[in-house]
Amino acid sequence: MDEDNEVGLPQKGINQIIKEVVPDMRIANESRDLINICCVEFVKHIAREAQRIASQDQRKTIYHEHVQKALQNLGFPPDYLEAANSVLDACKVEAEKKLKRKNSRLEKCGIPEEQLYQMQQELIQKARQQELEQQAQMQSTSFVAPSSTGLFSSSAEPSGDDEYDV
Repeated sequence: MDEDNEVGLPQKGINQIIKEVVPDMRIANESRDLINICCVEFVKHIAREAQRIASQDQRKTIYHEHVQKALQNLGFPPDYLEAANSVLDACKVEAEKKLKRKNSRLEKCGIPEEQLYQMQQELIQKARQQELEQQAQMQSTSFVAPSSTGLFSSSAEPSGDDEYDV
């Protein structure tokens, strides 16, 4: 397998898990690599079964229910399924917190969303109006006749009779 296409899990995450599980033991790099490979194979194994279940349900997306069913089909004990559900719940809570933090700026400003939308539309309209005015001003200055600019006087206009040394 090409090293560029090699699938793996973040080594930092695996190191953290190893440190939590066996805090008083050093693990060789080869062992860490082997643990990474085992984790990837585990994920692939569960994913294949979940994909099979999703296909039976005529779904193109694998949902958490498919993963839970895959764990059951592969013979994992109920306590493993409970642990997986608790991790899923924790991920949902974390995602909600992240979304709330993202939306908190909008809530903190104290202006209703409809009013903010109206203000935004007004600003867009003003910007468009300014752009039109600038274009009109540029067009009016670019249509000035060249003779009125004073660039050519009657004595300075080139004639076809002049010879140029090269």
